[in-house]
Amino acid sequence: MSSSPGAAVILLSKLIARCSNAQNRQYLLILAGLFVFSFVLYASTMSRGVTWLNTGQDGGDFISAARALGVPHPTGYPTYTLLLRAFGDVVAIGDHAFRANLLSALLGAFTVPLVYVAALRLISMLPTREVGGNSSAKASALLAALAFGTSRLFWSQATITEVYTLNALFGVVLLVLTLGVVRDLSAGRSSIKNRTLLTLLLGLGLGNHTTLGLAAAPFALWVLWLVWANYGWRGVFDLRPVVGLLAGLSIYIYVPIAAAADPIVSWGSPDSIEGFRWMISGTIYQSYAFGLASELLSGRIATIAELLFTQFTVVGTVIGIAGLTTIWSYSRAFVIAAVASVLTIAVYAVAYNTVDSFIYLISAFMLFSLWLGVGTAVLGQGIRRYAARTARFSEYQRQMYVGVFVVVALIVPVWSVATGWGELDLSSNDEPAEFARVTVARAAGGVVFAEEPQLFSLVYQSQVENPELDVMVVGPLMLQHDWYWDQLIQYYPDRMPPNRPDTFEERVEWVIVFNLGVVPVFATHDDRGYYDNLNLVPDGDLFRVEF
Repeated sequence: MSSSPGAAVILLSKLIARCSNAQNRQYLLILAGLFVFSFVLYASTMSRGVTWLNTGQDGGDFISAARALGVPHPTGYPTYTLLLRAFGDVVAIGDHAFRANLLSALLGAFTVPLVYVAALRLISMLPTREVGGNSSAKASALLAALAFGTSRLFWSQATITEVYTLNALFGVVLLVLTLGVVRDLSAGRSSIKNRTLLTLLLGLGLGNHTTLGLAAAPFALWVLWLVWANYGWRGVFDLRPVVGLLAGLSIYIYVPIAAAADPIVSWGSPDSIEGFRWMISGTIYQSYAFGLASELLSGRIATIAELLFTQFTVVGTVIGIAGLTTIWSYSRAFVIAAVASVLTIAVYAVAYNTVDSFIYLISAFMLFSLWLGVGTAVLGQGIRRYAARTARFSEYQRQMYVGVFVVVALIVPVWSVATGWGELDLSSNDEPAEFARVTVARAAGGVVFAEEPQLFSLVYQSQVENPELDVMVVGPLMLQHDWYWDQLIQYYPDRMPPNRPDTFEERVEWVIVFNLGVVPVFATHDDRGYYDNLNLVPDGDLFRVEF
């Protein structure tokens, strides 16, 4: 259930133990400092309850599914669901929405020090004459980790209940292990244990979010190419990594097992073969993939460029690109894999026809932060060489020269924190949670038809926090699915018509008419076509449905 955080803890423990043996306390302090800084940043700004801000509208669905040991929306996210359930049971602080947000902050805090480790490993692949000595490498890797940790996209996801901080944690663990495997293979060692661990974690990561496969595929091909170069086809077809991948993917067994127990949250009846295929393939969302109208592509591409500048500033962007060109001179295979990974994710994010698809770029920005770390090391080394060659500079002046550069380099994370705090801080914004509490209290014993972004917040409030109020929350568009209709009948038989019409518009109308005059009926919106034949009267933040 907790394989990715567990792997991160084990990986950090091994690194710390190695540092202790070498009496290198500075390395330990940097890792611990990055974790503490990141956790304080995320925990200070995270939402205190259920929210739809910072693109957190699916959070209520995840929490409700986890508490019911059910199945959230496709692709089911079994790794995240089980981890969320376990964390909510163990960490008894606040309500379940608070705990779920805290989990995201914690996962984000584990990710940042591992970005430092990945950057340090990448910098160490380059000649000292290019990137400087050990101190320079550590300082540059530190900047890379801080730049990623304070980047707005990643920070925003560490404040809400979502899968993307866990996805980033899986990604950086895989990246650290991949760089180690590449080092071993280049030195003539098979590294079969780490290759098997890589595939195991990849499988578990795919149980969290399938886009991890898009980001990881180019690096997997790099590793396979090195295995083939060293061991031929015999090495490529070694079954141990395959077994590791299948073992990781077996996490999806949770989906049909959970659905068979008929939990109150169970999308798509995945305990059947057809329902399982519908769930893990994300059939309901397939039309969004590469579904963006061609005339909107240029605007999306421009938005990505703007996001890059927002995450890393113009200066940081230039330094990152310079770092990539330096890596090309010494490790073209890494550049090809990294650029292919970035482009694959970027194309998918651009062409995916939803307003929040830019969140997929987190993994691309993680790689860019590594390039930024390399570019910083190269630029710092160039400044040191220039200062050393300039006879008119005293040693103090040379140190000042380097110090000014360090201050300039820190502008990236400092700017991110200064400009992003006001936008991303949800600690005092309880409007979504308050809306959910008030709405469920007003609709006690009744029905609420809810649209996004409010839908899953109300599902959470009615099913997790206040089930005693017996509110049936209905997503009108979901009524097009027979399994959803049947699920409502199972749990709310007194508020569902016994017969099921063919179209979802008729289904909406039948459910409303069936309950009018019997229990209170509300809607969060009045501008939907399926309400045209109904009388919706404004009532506070809701609309009361009347005869």
